[in-house]
Amino acid sequence: MSNEPTEVATSRSTAQIVQGLLESMTLEQKVAQLQCTILVAGHQEAALAKFPNGVGALGSISSGGDVAADAKFYTELQADVSSRTGVGIPPLMHGEAVSGWTGPGGTVFPSAIGLGATWNPSAVERMTEIVRDQMMAVGVRQALSPVMDVARDPRWGRVGETYGEDPTLCAAMSVAFVRGLQGPDLRNGVAATGKHFLGFGFSEGGLNMTSNPISPRELREVYAKPFQAAITEAGLAAIMNSYGTIDGELLLTSKHILTDLLREEMEFGGVVVSDYMSINLAVDLNVVEDAVAGGIAALVAGLDVELPTPFGFGDGLVKAVRDGSLDQAVLDRAVTRWLTTKVELGLFEREGARTELLETAYEPEMALGHSLTVAREATVLLKNDGILPLSKEATKIAVVGPHGDSIRLFFGCYTGPASIDLAMSGTMSEMAGMLDLPELMENYDLPPLAPFFEGSDVRSEPEAVESALRGIYGHKTPTIVSAIRAASPNADVVYEKGCDIAGTDRSRFDAAIAAAAEADVVVLALGGKYGWGSGSTSGEGIDTAHVGLPGIQEEFAARIAETGTPTVLVHMDSKPLGSAAVADLFPAVIEYWFPGETGGQALAEVLFGDYNPAGRLPMTAVRHAGQIPIYAAHRRSNSVSSAGTMIMNRYVDDTKEPLFPFGAGQSYTTFEYSNLSVSPSVHADGNVQVSVDVSNTGSRDGDEVVQVYVKDDYASMVRPVQELAGFRRVAIPAGATKTIHFEIRANQFAFLDVDMRWLVEEGTMTVFVGSSSADIKQTGSFRIENTAVVHGARRGFFATSTVE
Repeated sequence: MSNEPTEVATSRSTAQIVQGLLESMTLEQKVAQLQCTILVAGHQEAALAKFPNGVGALGSISSGGDVAADAKFYTELQADVSSRTGVGIPPLMHGEAVSGWTGPGGTVFPSAIGLGATWNPSAVERMTEIVRDQMMAVGVRQALSPVMDVARDPRWGRVGETYGEDPTLCAAMSVAFVRGLQGPDLRNGVAATGKHFLGFGFSEGGLNMTSNPISPRELREVYAKPFQAAITEAGLAAIMNSYGTIDGELLLTSKHILTDLLREEMEFGGVVVSDYMSINLAVDLNVVEDAVAGGIAALVAGLDVELPTPFGFGDGLVKAVRDGSLDQAVLDRAVTRWLTTKVELGLFEREGARTELLETAYEPEMALGHSLTVAREATVLLKNDGILPLSKEATKIAVVGPHGDSIRLFFGCYTGPASIDLAMSGTMSEMAGMLDLPELMENYDLPPLAPFFEGSDVRSEPEAVESALRGIYGHKTPTIVSAIRAASPNADVVYEKGCDIAGTDRSRFDAAIAAAAEADVVVLALGGKYGWGSGSTSGEGIDTAHVGLPGIQEEFAARIAETGTPTVLVHMDSKPLGSAAVADLFPAVIEYWFPGETGGQALAEVLFGDYNPAGRLPMTAVRHAGQIPIYAAHRRSNSVSSAGTMIMNRYVDDTKEPLFPFGAGQSYTTFEYSNLSVSPSVHADGNVQVSVDVSNTGSRDGDEVVQVYVKDDYASMVRPVQELAGFRRVAIPAGATKTIHFEIRANQFAFLDVDMRWLVEEGTMTVFVGSSSADIKQTGSFRIENTAVVHGARRGFFATSTVE
């Protein structure tokens, strides 16, 4: 099919186009539309020979060339596949974009947990506008992003793909991501795929792909909220199922979840695609007897397309329709949804790359400039006893720790650099989905696996990985020590690694300790490695039993502290610092996540005061694993809220208090709150108005993240001690005052009553306004005047705000 626009969709409705296609298709052609494959450049002909009727979806894998080469390759692939379908249906090509388009040349932004730390949905929306153009430029029109999971267990390895613990924060970020990626018109956008539906981020033991012990009420009130917000507020195009199990029911084969909840309660009208190898999982768990039974069960439950290769959605579906074990109407339903998505994307009007975007979409000043903005905004200053900002006139600065001179450790999982690491470390077969792609693996000459770090189950990183990444990113991605040298050219800046990210090798301790002892100030860069396979300390399928620093890093930190040199701890991981002992050692603590390709520059700007940090924790920092789960919006009687009541619960051997609370973060300036105003009353179908004045009382310009929490004073169900209702990141010059106005729909406070109805309940609500969940500056209240049952899919999700 041509890459030029046609008239196919200009005179007929989407439904008419889809119906016409459906009537012209054979049974085999319909099943082929629900299948997917991943094609390797130079080997595509042999692979496509297995798909005589074409294939409906394609996973993207680079041609091995530059952006223009990928655009040409992907366009040719789509035209080739379209010609094989017999009815001219283009395939929909997908890729990952959770922190930027993962293809060559794609801009790498901070990991999603860092995006959550910005508390700035506008920055996320602008990010995905850039991502949209970069993906469209090469012809990839579906992103298997964003991750909308609410994550409340830092042991889970995929926390870094999420926006954190709070459903309201996750909802706001998810809506922003989808709006930016899909754009105002999907014909000129990329289909976002919300995942993982549902409750995947809260699992038994903090382990990946285990059962999810979540009640039906909490499932809807908490874990479905980001998905519902993205469906209602942003027209989410696609959903990906979770690998999880709720109440003994595998979500992939659950009609209760994929149809009754998603389609009927939540009014989702898009397409559902499988997480990679989900039907294989159904067989492994003995939910179904074989692949065909799994395919039928998933299709009946509500799955539409299987990724990444046919297992359950193979030729067995054709036979099942013909022998009556699968109703053809169920198959047609899935094909209709998939074709509808393709028509709405405009694939029949123009398939393949939008090459006119190649020059602008990857423009460095624009794309890198926003990456730098987001990296700055993601930086969370958790502790500062006066050491920061550093003076550029310091005589000697020691940078120590494994993250201090590494480009790889700027990047999290589901990024291009992590993919390069995966391939070069020989661990590609450990990535989810690769076990089902033997033909893909056969075309790679994988290097031998790297050895494990001494005393560890984590593999060392081949030197070739860092060398390759420096070749690709070195001209634009200075390491932490390089960025500090550039920011403070008159200082003597030395670097000593000290230890690895994992293992028990202490042979470099002495050199690092000596450098620290001789310095005026130390920047100690510690944390984990976030990626795929056994070379990482967190990531997909890489969960942890402990919440502290990996390997011997805590011991190393203590030795650095013993030197007495003033030290700034820079923690880089996919989850907040979980070590009270380490946090107590140092006068300054920065939470820096995995900041992407501008991370070194952004950190140097924060360290020396060229940028005033204002990021906030999107997830409570725990002191010990026994607290898990601990989160700000816990129900009364749980966690720290039982103090002062008759409830008898405590840890006899430790505290219940978090290390750092949700929403926490400091600045180099100070802010005062005043003049809180709250609407005195509201009807269940009305809006609450909240406004507050915030003054910058310090000597530096800075951002403040104003957070509004609401508590239902008396309720018929046990409710949270506080719920985040809205927030606004606002820039306030030194000495200035800004008024922040919030408008909150009363039905945002709806909850499920004893009969599982969404209920807005009459009564008094307390309003807390402050700079974190534990730092409340102003308190007010309002009254909901009447009780009403509301439609859960059409309720409010987060406050809107304006600034004057």
